[in-house]
Amino acid sequence: MELQMCSSSSSSQHARVAAWVLLPLLCFSMVLSTAHGGESRKVYVAYLGDVKHGHPDEVVASHHDMLTTLLQSKEDASASMVYNYKHGFSGFAAMLTADQATRLAEFSGVISVEPSKTYRTTTTRSWDFLGLNYPSSHTPASELLQGSGRSREASATKGTGPCHQGGKENARLGQTGAATTAAERSLAHGSTLSPRDHAGHGTHTASTAAGSAVGQEAASFHGIAAGVARGGAPHARIAVYKSCWSKEGHCPTPAVLAAIDDAIHDGVDVLSLSLEMSENSYGTLHAVLKGIVMVHTAGNAGPHMQTIRDTSPWAITVAATNIDRSFDTVITLGNKQQIVGQSLYYQGKKDSSSRSSFGNFACLRSCTAEVFDGAQDLKGLILLCNDQTGALFPAAQYLMDGGGTGLIIVSSTTDDMRPVTDCEGIACVVVNIEDAERMCQYYEDTSSAQAKIEPAGTVTGKEILAPKVAIFSSRGPSVTYPAILKPDIAAPGANILAAKQDGYVFKSGTSMAAPHVAGIAALLKVLHPYWSPAAIKSAMVTTAHVTDERGMPIMAEGYSRKIADPFDYGGGTINPCGAAHPGLIYDIDPSDYSKFFKCTISNKRTPVDCNTTTMQPAYYLNLPSISVPDLRHPITVSRTVTNVGEVNFVYHAAVQSPTGVKMEVVPPVLVFDATNKVQTYQVKLSPMWKLHGYYTFGSLTWHNDQKTVRIPIVTRLTIEEFY
Repeated sequence: MELQMCSSSSSSQHARVAAWVLLPLLCFSMVLSTAHGGESRKVYVAYLGDVKHGHPDEVVASHHDMLTTLLQSKEDASASMVYNYKHGFSGFAAMLTADQATRLAEFSGVISVEPSKTYRTTTTRSWDFLGLNYPSSHTPASELLQGSGRSREASATKGTGPCHQGGKENARLGQTGAATTAAERSLAHGSTLSPRDHAGHGTHTASTAAGSAVGQEAASFHGIAAGVARGGAPHARIAVYKSCWSKEGHCPTPAVLAAIDDAIHDGVDVLSLSLEMSENSYGTLHAVLKGIVMVHTAGNAGPHMQTIRDTSPWAITVAATNIDRSFDTVITLGNKQQIVGQSLYYQGKKDSSSRSSFGNFACLRSCTAEVFDGAQDLKGLILLCNDQTGALFPAAQYLMDGGGTGLIIVSSTTDDMRPVTDCEGIACVVVNIEDAERMCQYYEDTSSAQAKIEPAGTVTGKEILAPKVAIFSSRGPSVTYPAILKPDIAAPGANILAAKQDGYVFKSGTSMAAPHVAGIAALLKVLHPYWSPAAIKSAMVTTAHVTDERGMPIMAEGYSRKIADPFDYGGGTINPCGAAHPGLIYDIDPSDYSKFFKCTISNKRTPVDCNTTTMQPAYYLNLPSISVPDLRHPITVSRTVTNVGEVNFVYHAAVQSPTGVKMEVVPPVLVFDATNKVQTYQVKLSPMWKLHGYYTFGSLTWHNDQKTVRIPIVTRLTIEEFY
């Protein structure tokens, strides 16, 4: 079956995929506690490993028995219980004191007891840019999430969890959407217990992954970026599990784990978590063991190195890029000089007939709140804040309060429009450092400087340098597990237009990149229903682009622009059509993940089956990458590939060695036929110098005249382990 998405023809496939996205916008640290006998209680999560009972009710009963033994009261146990995890894995969340949590960790069968944490969310044209072309068809809150002549709800065999209603809404929602106990309500952080997505983060990400197509020019942000809006897998069935609460979006780990557990029970095929996962979550591992593709975000802490937090080798961790679209905004100075920046500035209906007019212009080197104290005559002012210290919001507020009309912000890249996305009431424009200096020079040389700002125009196509790794996208290597290369792949995540309530908004973040990958994973799951999550991840990584359509290296935005490397984008930028037919895949037995993970969570009280072979460095996992952060002596790493292309195929190795490393591949030729579908090869990496160095990058590509299968290679020379 050919993948229809890679052509301009209509696709009539119905994905049997329930892709899910967590709600809603932002998460911050919080303390969930109550007084109990003079001691403070908080939510703790107890993890008990695999489900050991035949029926979920029996699992729940065993949890209550354990908590009753701890608290010496059935009533206290019932009141303290927050969530039971009973489908994909066994565990529970409960309100406990620190002493109770310590004693619970001593119980037989308890693997770990950890306090609740709070995850952060990492918050159109992008599908055209990726080459997925669908015909448009005009379609609770968002048009993108309505079906076009068919139900978007799960089928009879998928999505068995109940729906919950909130207010006037009737949303399709997993059972974690309604907090019922007092302890559970505490996790809602004072929010209305409704499945409604008030913040819009979940609606935006869900519509990106699998929204129905909305007709030509029907979707735009006040006329900006007008066109067809659609998700990557518009025929997929969507199940959304609400585990983030309040408009600020508090996302406690107990609720996230409950959502994962419910999703496993409901039989979803793809799980997309637009959250910054800060540890190797056993919940996501259990999902992968059930054959579910896990998609995580890289995070928004870039462009510094070692800012990526997620290291789960079983998940696809996604970095963010821009697409071939800009929102050019012309600023005209009083001397008729024109500067082009980017903005989302538009004129409302009441003033759409009026032309932009000149107003007073000023340039300030510092825009702190103190500068504006006692400021006079801000009415009609256009202000340039030539200050990159992040003092945007005081300036914007003072301008709006004083009747100013425009704020110009300076950035090393005008692609980073996050500071102006939510700017309302005045025109907010991003310009680069060079143009800002020219404008400030004009102000200093002119006694009565003036300027005007035109509304933004949308420019798309080959004249826009794309893709580029976004400046905010978190970078590798991982501090805790540098032998697991992260991120895995990059996808569009900057200035993405998608649904929010009854309209469309722009959002930027790796939260926006993850649902692009989730939508593609859903399509691959339809095309290759028996592929494992590892196989789907491999197909994406090994076919990714490292150059643009002109053959130029993909760049990474930062405080200075550079050529992207695997710490920026993993295998490269996603190539949906290539991933559909990768030729070779690097598959992994899920039990290998379990052994690796159990070694990291074992404790002396609860022995875990973890022998010397499973304690080897993580680069021995059969991942579609090799990362050796401590290369002191020659090592040999094996990889196994499975032919998923034509039966009789021959591949040749092309080696690009990391600087300072001699790299050899044995055998250099792989021959596949009807009886030899799986082949193993060895990569020998030898340090050429004795020094403690930096990370260097290379690649290994298996190729023939039809296929190219590439994996990134990352090494760092070291002298002694203490380095």
